[in-house]
Amino acid sequence: MTSPENPIKNQLKLRLFAGQVSLIMRVKMSRTFEIVGIAQAAGYHGVYLDMQHNTMSLDTASQICSAAVFAGITPLVRVPEIAPTMIGRLLDGGAMGIIAPDVISTDMAREAVNLCHMPPFGDRSIGGPIPLTGYQPMPGAQLSQIVHDETMVLAQLESGEAIDQAEAIAAVDGIDALFIGSSDLTLSLGIPGQFTHEKTQDCFKRAIAAAKAHGKHMFIGGIADPEIAKIYVEMGAAPCFFPGADSQLLLKAAKEAGAAFSALGK
Repeated sequence: MTSPENPIKNQLKLRLFAGQVSLIMRVKMSRTFEIVGIAQAAGYHGVYLDMQHNTMSLDTASQICSAAVFAGITPLVRVPEIAPTMIGRLLDGGAMGIIAPDVISTDMAREAVNLCHMPPFGDRSIGGPIPLTGYQPMPGAQLSQIVHDETMVLAQLESGEAIDQAEAIAAVDGIDALFIGSSDLTLSLGIPGQFTHEKTQDCFKRAIAAAKAHGKHMFIGGIADPEIAKIYVEMGAAPCFFPGADSQLLLKAAKEAGAAFSALGK
């Protein structure tokens, strides 16, 4: 799984294989690398840049990803689409994992893998030294192996149609994990926000079974309530949690602090 020649490791990948709890901060609002320091200081093990739902530029995303690499936490990016002009450049800029959105077929899953890995594992081109290797120059074969070992490809399932294809998607070589987008999934099922509904639980059971059948992980996305997340971890989902976006966490803390001071005037 790891490459001894390279000192930089994907800490999230290591924690997953060790069965350790991992905390990932979703980044939507922040535009500077300081968010990496905040996530690290708060005890998080990674950041997840949601480029599907914000206007962050490739350059900004790469600066944050690179900062995360050298801070020793894992930067993941959810791309707006499975496209070479987006994925390859983000990985060259420091991303250590790509979340492919709305995957509903094996063709989409294979395309995501191909764009994330260099030959012989995929079709991504080599562009020279990258953050993942500490910018150290090395032969192409060695670089390709390190990228293969340390880069994660996550297929996001966001609809009933995707759940129906979970077994086939999980079987695709190079897919490291299935990742349920709970909000969009429940919306597609006609039960928006009902994360404990029997239909939702059935989808999780099927996706977890599919992931386990092929030795893959299953991530819980879109659920910030630890009690609900616990239900799915007990079913077999990975103990990897996304407690909220930076904007949500800031708002929550601001409300709590404001309420505490407002109470002094009563």
